[in-house]
This record gives sequence, C-alpha cells and structure tokens, in this order.
Amino acid sequence: MMRQHDDIVFALRAVGATGAWDLPECERVLSAYGDFVDSRVAPSNIEGDREGCRIKDGRVHLPAGLPELYRDYVDLGWQLLPLSPGIGGIGAPHGVCCAATEMLGGANHAFQMLVGLVPGAIRVIERFGTAAQQAELIPPLAAGTALATMCLTEPGAGSDLGAIGTVGRSDAQGDWALTGDKIFVSGGDQDLSQTILHLVLARTGSAGEGTKGLSLFACPSHLPDGNRNAIHLLRIEQKLGLHASPTCQLRFEGAAAHLLGRPGEGLTAMFVMMDHARLDVAMQGVAHAARAHTLARDYAAQRRQGGRIIAEHGDVARMLLEMDALAMGTRAMALRTAALLDDTDLASFLTPVCKVFCTEAATTVADNGIQVLGGYGYLPEYGMEQIWRDARVTRLYEGTNGVLAMTLVKRLLGGAGETAFRREIEAAMALAPSPAVRQGAETVLSAWHTARTAIEPIADRGMVAAPFMRLTGLLYFAACWIRLEAAGSDAADPGRIARPARFVRAALLPEAISLRIRCEAMATADEDQGNG
Repeated sequence: MMRQHDDIVFALRAVGATGAWDLPECERVLSAYGDFVDSRVAPSNIEGDREGCRIKDGRVHLPAGLPELYRDYVDLGWQLLPLSPGIGGIGAPHGVCCAATEMLGGANHAFQMLVGLVPGAIRVIERFGTAAQQAELIPPLAAGTALATMCLTEPGAGSDLGAIGTVGRSDAQGDWALTGDKIFVSGGDQDLSQTILHLVLARTGSAGEGTKGLSLFACPSHLPDGNRNAIHLLRIEQKLGLHASPTCQLRFEGAAAHLLGRPGEGLTAMFVMMDHARLDVAMQGVAHAARAHTLARDYAAQRRQGGRIIAEHGDVARMLLEMDALAMGTRAMALRTAALLDDTDLASFLTPVCKVFCTEAATTVADNGIQVLGGYGYLPEYGMEQIWRDARVTRLYEGTNGVLAMTLVKRLLGGAGETAFRREIEAAMALAPSPAVRQGAETVLSAWHTARTAIEPIADRGMVAAPFMRLTGLLYFAACWIRLEAAGSDAADPGRIARPARFVRAALLPEAISLRIRCEAMATADEDQGNG
C-alpha cells in the first residue's frame, strides 16, 4: 500500500484538496488510517466474499469477523473522521475523507458500503431535521451505535421516482407512519450496529403529483422503548459481487418515522444525501482501479514469458500504463470534486460526471487486469475477478450511468453549473507546464465545444447523452491530469507522473475526436428524422 498511499497524498496536494489541514497533517492521519485498513480490513475481504451473508431467525448475519472489525473501527474513532467537531467529529477536509473512502473501499468494498452512508445521513438531518430530531437521531450515528441506509427503489419504481408507492401518513397527533416495500437497500439489515436509521422516500401527496408528492423520512429500526419498529426483512439478494454486503428487500408496515423537512421536499432532501453518495461511488471506482493496477503490476513484474518478465512485453506494458493513468486521473477528478463541494453549482455539475467516468474507468481497469493475468485473472484466488465483479455495480447504483448522462444533457447544460465547469477547465488549462500538455487538453476542449453546439438544438437528447457525458468526463480528466503534471516536478519521483501523463495525451485523449464525431452524427440524424 505504500506506493498507493504516496500517490494519494501527492494527488491531494496537486489538486488542492487538503482543505484547512496542512499536508503533513493529512499524511499523518491517512498513514494511521492506512495501517488500520491494511492490517484489519483488507484480510476480511476475500473470506467475506466467499462466505457471504445469510438470514437466521429473520435477521441478517454478516460473514464471520465483520462485527468485530466494526467494533474495532468504532473503538478507534474512525467513524468520526468526516463528522463535524460540533457533534464530536474530527472534521477532516472533504478531500481527506474521500481519500479514506478510497483506502477503505479498496480493502473491502462491502464493509465500506455498510459504514459509508452515515456522513450523508447526518448532513440531511442537520439541514432538514428539527432541533429535537437532531438531538435524537444524530448522536447514535456519530457514536457508531447506529448505521444508515437509503431506501428509494421499489419493485415498480427504479429510476422513475415519480412511481414510488410507499406511503407516509400522519395521525391526529402529527405522528407519521410508513407503509410499503423497498428493494435494493444496501445494509438494510445487519449485525454490526445496535440500530439502523433508514432514510425513506415515501409519498405524502397524491399519486398524480409524481415526484412533487414525495417526502423524506427518518425511520429507525427500533422504537424509543427498545422494541423493533414495524420493518420486516423479506429477503437478501443473491448478487454477482459484493457478497458481504446485504442488499435487502424491506417491508414497512405502519413503521413509525420522522418527517424530515416539509411534505413535498423529499427530492430536495434526498439529493443532499445522494450527492455525497455519488462521490462515494466515484471513489469506490477509483479504489477498484488502483487496486486492480497494483495487482496486475505486481504480477507482471514476476511472471516470465519468452525469457523476460511480461511487464516488458509491449501489449502488457500498454495495458499497465492505461490502468495506471486511469487510476491516477480518476483519483485526481474525485479529490478535486471533493475540494469543490462547497461550490454548490460546480459540485452539482461535477458529481455525476465524476461518478460516471470513475466507475466506467474501474470496470475498464479491472477488465485489463484480468487480461494481464491471463487465465489466472479468471480464477478467484488471485483477487482480480472479485474486483471486476464488485466494480461492475458502481455503474448501476446511486443513479445508473445512463440516467446521470440524461441529467447532464437535459438539466445541467445551460445553467450555472456549466458556467462554473467552463471556468474550472480554463483555470486548469492555465496551469499547463508546457505547450504539449496544454495542446493535449485543448484537443478535448475543442471537441467538447463542437459537440456542445451540435447537440444544442436536439429536442430529445437521449441518444446523444452517453457519448456527450463521456466527452465531458474526458475533458475533466484531461484538466485534472494537467494539475497532476503541473505538480509533477515536486513529486518524489517525477517520472512516476510523467510516464502515464504522456500515455494519456498519446492514447486516451484522442478519444475526444471520435466522441465529437458521434455527437455530431447523432445530431444530424435527429435533424434528418425531424425533417422526414
């Protein structure tokens, strides 16, 4: 992990993500965190994946060792890292918290998912909860005695939140109760924490109001008297990956709940948590990419073929460079986005772009990793196939990548977020340490401008959403690589930055041309269809 730790610290400095902490302070905290992750979390990953979760007496039981691991995590106070000092937290900068997410997710993605929603849940309660709700709900989350979930999806309502059928009703005293089924609830039941706080999107208005009739509720697994709330575990899903993370189907049967904010504010409240969760997912993608590259690099440095190590074979060297360049560049993207979270317009634009590009990079890197290992990459004992399985879901949850691409072309273009994005790209371009570095990014920027103009008149941009999102992500990737190169002379090994940077310009950024052509062609096809 030492080289990866050095890469993370370098990226924090290069993209300006250290916040109010100085670099030595960031390094000390992440070093201690990394020691815990390496010694306690990483050993639980493979066995947890093999054992999986099970239901016994109506409750989920996680793989052996995870409850003890969670107790150690809380005893050391690591759950406090992202929390504000006002509630007893450490108050680490957003960039440091994202770096910690990468470390934890790379060691055991399933465990990171179980603990990762707490900061977002607290943020929602602080913004929308009453003083009494904050006093009741936040302390257990901060202490680690409670973990959080997000209950959005239903059997008949996935990406279409307007079709949600779970209902919230209040009685004469103003107390609320929830009734309905939710699926794909990560950590919907577990035996790590004493209680669980479910954040549930439910309907308080009529079905005809669509998303305007939705409200957000905090629904605790246990009532104040200690009895269980009326929340029932129906099943856990059998999944391709993340076997140690229980994905649950829950039934709420008049479960007591707290309304957060006013009725009808559900989507506004939910997106406060969703933006945090999407950046978390981007970091999960980075974690898988970095871990896959490390495994492939180490294997290729030992495996011999034709009298030399396979890392020296041209095609293997190409794959390793691509893996490294994607891992380093996506890390810079996510950390830079974390540094800009307080700029709400820019963060709202960058978060979906980051989520899509980083998660797609993760599966690309994992796929290359299997190829580098050859037949061994297809075997479970080498770990690469688990990375591939676990990484694949990141393109699906917290908003599928297709839905987020539609969000970009239908809602975000033309607004304050796009204006802020353009300024961010220009600021990065100004840092280019050489004409060659600037020219590489200018190629992508020119393609983006041309594609942006081409898609403007399209009435239904669905067909062009994916390539334009890819092009937007590639532009941000290029800008973040400029920041890495601009700081490269101060790296312990400048060549560590220069080699993948050259590969980025030579092999990855030219994709912008084909993406621009696709956007223009689709725009022309749409125009022809309209004329026909």
